[in-house]
Amino acid sequence: MVVVVLGLLVAAVASVYATPEVTAVGRPGPYEGTFRGVAYGDGGSSAPLMLDLTHRGNQVQGSLVLDEGLYVDGGFCGAVNLPATKQSVEGQTLSWKPGRLVARPAFDAGVFDLTVDFVSTISTDGTVLTAEAKADLPWFCGRDPVLTATLYRD
Repeated sequence: MVVVVLGLLVAAVASVYATPEVTAVGRPGPYEGTFRGVAYGDGGSSAPLMLDLTHRGNQVQGSLVLDEGLYVDGGFCGAVNLPATKQSVEGQTLSWKPGRLVARPAFDAGVFDLTVDFVSTISTDGTVLTAEAKADLPWFCGRDPVLTATLYRD
């Protein structure tokens, strides 16, 4: 169960939003493009990360590729080395601040619901994307793991 719960944290980064399909109509937003960088986990762990995104209006979609190397510690609920993964991503930017994505998805982790607080910001010149995903684990786990990432536009 621990692997499922902590695996959902990475899935949350990839599928943290539930939005309609992006259409090719309109000007590209600041999240449009390919970004490469590093995701950081617990114990000094890190893994290469790539996002390829389309951004129209406040709709964002694309793909995420995370390589091996990320370790996530869920306290008393266990820890896991996350496997490499490729996932579809979709989401929305804030209408009043298109350079910021904020979401709080919930997942059914079997015994309890897992909520992930996700925040992403892109620099004003559109070249640097920073993100943080924090799993809101039950109190008895003793800690809420946090993954961060810094990516740069290709």
